[in-house]
Amino acid sequence: MTSDADPHDSPIEAKLAPSPQSTSASTSPQSSPATSSSDRMIQSRGAVLAILFLVMGALGIPLLWMNKAFSNAERWFWAVVVTLYTALLIYIAWRICMWSYHQIIG
Repeated sequence: MTSDADPHDSPIEAKLAPSPQSTSASTSPQSSPATSSSDRMIQSRGAVLAILFLVMGALGIPLLWMNKAFSNAERWFWAVVVTLYTALLIYIAWRICMWSYHQIIG
């Protein structure tokens, strides 16, 4: 039993989905306010700084670099500040753990 198919052909053909920008014109107007409000939230300087300092610390630096509201100099400045802030919080947590350990040991 021989097959006419080329052995190098894949049994599954992958096709790229259309990007959100190209489909936004064809979607209903009800979906665009939700995406635009989330985009505004992500692009808000205050929201990004709040997320960096109150929630994520240094893990949120990619969010900072994706934000178009910051210049490159501001991005570098806030990345360094958030990294130092996160390191300080980790150090404080370590000191508390060591103090607690020494209190338990006696």
